[in-house]
Amino acid sequence: MIIRKFYPYRMRTGEVQTFGSRVLKSIESFDLAGLMLLVLFNKLKDSVELLTQVLVKYQEVEKTKALKASDEVRGNAFLAFRKSLASIALRRDKVKSALANKLLDFIRQYGWDIHNMTYAEESSHLTDLIKNIKASPEQMAAIAALGLTEHLEEIQVAQQEFEAILMDRDQSDASQLEINGSNTSKVVKADCANLFQAIDSLYSISQKPEYMQMASLINEIVDAQAQVIRSRITRAADKDDEAKS
Repeated sequence: MIIRKFYPYRMRTGEVQTFGSRVLKSIESFDLAGLMLLVLFNKLKDSVELLTQVLVKYQEVEKTKALKASDEVRGNAFLAFRKSLASIALRRDKVKSALANKLLDFIRQYGWDIHNMTYAEESSHLTDLIKNIKASPEQMAAIAALGLTEHLEEIQVAQQEFEAILMDRDQSDASQLEINGSNTSKVVKADCANLFQAIDSLYSISQKPEYMQMASLINEIVDAQAQVIRSRITRAADKDDEAKS
C-alpha cells in the first residue's frame, strides 16, 4: 500500500469535508483521465460539494463569523510572538539572539505558518506548541529572559477562546449536522477510500510514477489529519484527568 491508512471513523463531519477537499486539490492537476481516475475523482468531487452544502446550510452565520474573528486573533497572537523572536534574533546581544534562535527552531517543529492552517490543524499545532513550551523549564526561562511571557499567554488565551466558540457552535449544530450530514459524510469517506484503493492498485499494476506522486501528496494530508485526531484524543484525556483530580 503506497497510501497510508486513514481513520475516517474518527473524523468529525467538518473534518471530512476539509479532508476530501484537500485530496481533490492535491491531485486535480494530474492527467486523471489518462490515469483512469477521472470517474472516481468526479464522484468524490460531487460528494464533497454536497457535504459542503449541508455544512453551509446548518452552520449559524453569526457563530461562524465569530469563529473566523477568533481565529484571526489567535493567528495574530502567534505571529506577534514569532516576529518578536525573529526581531530579537537579529540583535547584537549574542545571548538573547541565541535564545531567540533556539525558540524559533522549536516553533519550526510545529509549523512556521501555523496561522495559515485549517481550523483543526491550527488548534492541534498551537495546543501542542504551548503545552511543550510550558513543560520545558528551559524554554520558559528563555521566554522570560526575552520578555515574551505575556506574548505566550496571549496565544494560549486566544486558543482557549477559539475552542470555546467552536464548541458552542458545534454543540448547537451537532444534532442537525448528524441528522443531515451523517449520510453525506459517509459517502465522502467511502469515495476517498475507493480513490485511494484505485491509486494503490493501479500503481501495483503499472508502476507509473504519477501514482506514487499522488500517494505522496495524499499521505501528507493523511498525516496532518492523524495529528489532529491524536491531539484531540490527548486533549480529551487531559480533561478527564483534570476532572478526576
